[in-house]
Amino acid sequence: MARKDITIDDLAVMVKSGFDGTAKKKDVDEQLGRIGERLGRVEEKVDNIEKLILKQHTFEIQDLKKRMKRMEDLFAMK
Repeated sequence: MARKDITIDDLAVMVKSGFDGTAKKKDVDEQLGRIGERLGRVEEKVDNIEKLILKQHTFEIQDLKKRMKRMEDLFAMK
């Protein structure tokens, strides 16, 4: 294999082409911003689901309390 001498200019071109392929700070910041927006929407949806579940559990607990009270009243009468 023949050996090719590399000049400083050749090396500079290689380094520049390597850096051209890397992400810029602006690109990374834009991606992070989009990810942050998506996470915000996911968090909002999770909060809404949590509220719905808590509301449903509250209704179920109230219903159970009413039913239990009726049972207590029935047994107290006898």
